[in-house]
Amino acid sequence: MKEQSYDYVIIGAGPAGLQMGYHLKQSGLRYLILEGGDKPGAFFETFPRHRKLISVNKLYTGSTDPEFNMRHDWNSLLCDEEALRLGKYDQDFFPHADSLVRYLQDYTDHYALNVRYGFKVNSIAKQDELFTVTARQGDTVSARFVIVATGLSKPILPAIPGIDLIENYVDMSLDTVEFRNRRVLILGKGNSAFW
Repeated sequence: MKEQSYDYVIIGAGPAGLQMGYHLKQSGLRYLILEGGDKPGAFFETFPRHRKLISVNKLYTGSTDPEFNMRHDWNSLLCDEEALRLGKYDQDFFPHADSLVRYLQDYTDHYALNVRYGFKVNSIAKQDELFTVTARQGDTVSARFVIVATGLSKPILPAIPGIDLIENYVDMSLDTVEFRNRRVLILGKGNSAFW
C-alpha cells in the first residue's frame, strides 16, 4: 500500500530522530518518523545492559543561565519547555535508562510528534527525486529526503577465528557475583568494554 509522500522521513525514534522531528515540525515541514519498536527510545529498554547511561545529567552547575546549564545536560532534547528536561525524571549524574525511555515518550506525546511504530525498514530506494522506504511487511513511505537516525543495529564482531564460541555483550549476565575469582578477557574497545 503506497502512503502519502513527505518532505522528510526519519528512520529511528530515539533521541536523534525525535530531536529532528521536533525541529521539522517547528518549521512546518511534512515529516514522518519511522520506528521499528513499539515506543520512542525502544533501544534503551535493553541497552545499556547495566541500565545506567554514560552521558551525564549535571543538574547543579552553579549557574542560573539556562544555556550554560543545557551544555551540562547531555540527555535532554532541545525544546521550549523547561519541564521537559531529563533532570525532572532522574536526579542521578548517570541516569537510569528507564528514565530516558519515560522522558522520550513524554517528549513525543507533548509535541505530538508524527511517529509510526512497528515499521522495520527493509530497503531504501531512490527514483528521480523521491526516496521510497519499504518495511519488511511490504508497506512503503516516500519522501524527498531520508534521515537515518538509528543507533546500534547489530553487534560488531571482529573477524577472529572462534568468535562464534564467545559470549557476546548482549548475552552477558549483569550479576557481578558470577565473575568473582574468574579471569575475563574482553574483546573490543567500545563503551561497553570500558564500563
